[in-house]
Amino acid sequence: MLRAVQQWSTQTGPSLSTEDEHLLVKQLNHSYVIYGTLLLFPVSLLESQTWKVVNQQGDNPLQELLTSVAKHLKVTHIAVTKPIPPQLHGDDSEDNVVRSPSNFMPLYGDFGPETCGFPPTQVDFGKAYWVTAKQNGIFQTWAPRWTMFSRGNISEKARILALPAVASAVAEGVEDGRGCTAMDLYAGIGYFVFSYLKAGVSKVLCWDLNPWSIEGLRRGAATNKWKTVTHAEHLAVDHMIDHHARLLIFNESNEHAVDRLALLRRQLPPVRHVNCGLLPTSRGSWTTAFAVLDPTAGGWVHVHENFELSEIADRAEGVRKEFQRMYDMTDHAEHAEVVLKHVNRVKTYAPGVFHVVLDIYIPPYATATCR
Repeated sequence: MLRAVQQWSTQTGPSLSTEDEHLLVKQLNHSYVIYGTLLLFPVSLLESQTWKVVNQQGDNPLQELLTSVAKHLKVTHIAVTKPIPPQLHGDDSEDNVVRSPSNFMPLYGDFGPETCGFPPTQVDFGKAYWVTAKQNGIFQTWAPRWTMFSRGNISEKARILALPAVASAVAEGVEDGRGCTAMDLYAGIGYFVFSYLKAGVSKVLCWDLNPWSIEGLRRGAATNKWKTVTHAEHLAVDHMIDHHARLLIFNESNEHAVDRLALLRRQLPPVRHVNCGLLPTSRGSWTTAFAVLDPTAGGWVHVHENFELSEIADRAEGVRKEFQRMYDMTDHAEHAEVVLKHVNRVKTYAPGVFHVVLDIYIPPYATATCR
């Protein structure tokens, strides 16, 4: 970064004092991240005084600086990463349920058209800029203009990959010959989906509303050499059964998950893990998560929530009690405890607020004949 700024300052940039040059380097170096051919700066860069000085010189000096940065850091695209807005248009008119990065800010490189059809077509997908990055030995792909990518999820992805509860479900599936299934009710581009697959889970069923996320999910799976099959509305759901496909994809609301699984359950390995990864709360998927777990084997629900630090223990117990209530309402349930196995603090979401994941174990509540 220092060489990039020095070259720009010497050859084409505005005259900067040594102090301002070092300050600019420090600000450019602060928290930038590179994924493949993409470099992302934090939004705080735009508020820095030195950046404002450069920006006031006009488009040419700024673009020359970015060209120098791209050359020296060996990237083709540069952008500013901003938080995902809760509403699509900056007001309360439409919630951003697909987690679209609608305030994405490209700085350098061609990120593709700013608009597309809805739903997007293969032509739209082909015109977009796609990034592929490797984390935990797993490739993930996304279109930055259209899909969020959370760098803070890397620790949770690694945790799922090595989670003993996942390993035990895989081992049990190998032992009885049935394998095991996981479900991700907010799959995105495959953050946790791919961790389950790499950990040895036989099949993963996933739901997401954003067609751009689904396309990234498919592309990422292909790069990892995992075969996928995607639900098509004009075909009966049994077309999803492909013994070679490990990833079954539904581009729709997870409200349909229970009905879809009802048609497929006898042809799939038991569902042992369910991921509920929506923030600020995944509450809307808890009933579905409980309903799709295999009743004869039991399993785990991984609930993602935002909790204030002082409330984590109490609110985590509240979630456990809600699953206990659902368990106690089952027809064949004998008394058994739903167990909060672990509370994992993933990252801070806002001052005093943590993104946490609750690992909740649901015991079996039916005999094998009920499956």
